[in-house]
Amino acid sequence: MSGPRSRIRLAMVVLAATGLVTLGAVAAWTVAMAQHQHTPSMQGMEKPDWLVKLAPAARTEAIQRQLRGFETTMVEVAYRYTEMYWGGMDGNWEYAAHMHEELGKALALGLERRPVYRKSAEQLFLKGAFVQVGEAIQKKDAALFKERIETLRASCSACHVAEKHAFIKIAVPTVRHNPIEKP
Repeated sequence: MSGPRSRIRLAMVVLAATGLVTLGAVAAWTVAMAQHQHTPSMQGMEKPDWLVKLAPAARTEAIQRQLRGFETTMVEVAYRYTEMYWGGMDGNWEYAAHMHEELGKALALGLERRPVYRKSAEQLFLKGAFVQVGEAIQKKDAALFKERIETLRASCSACHVAEKHAFIKIAVPTVRHNPIEKP
């Protein structure tokens, strides 16, 4: 067994193993380099100090432009409404309550930025249907929640009509955005 054929066979096995290890190392290096090239980096980019470069008097207007009026508020409200809806429909009352609270915060901040919408929001939404759906959530009453969510939808659409956005009619959510487990 210790003849020339055994030695040749051993040398071939060692050579094949060395080749496989080298091939694996090259593949790993290639993947690492590809990932490095796609990693975001600030190198070669300007520092994100665009705001401080502006004159103090121009900063407020620049921030308002970035927040884009009330539409960014409405994007968050739509998200929170959808999540609150699914929380209530699933009987996940803590999640529904959390989304209700966050929806209220989003509207409060939006109305702070755009007070022109406050009158309609308070009369048609915040002081009525929004409070009522919150009460249904607190009671953990599925039937009452379904009733109140319909009132809330109508109130949202009425507010849109009052603000000359009648083309925005709120529907019952059909798509879940988050993979939240049902209780």
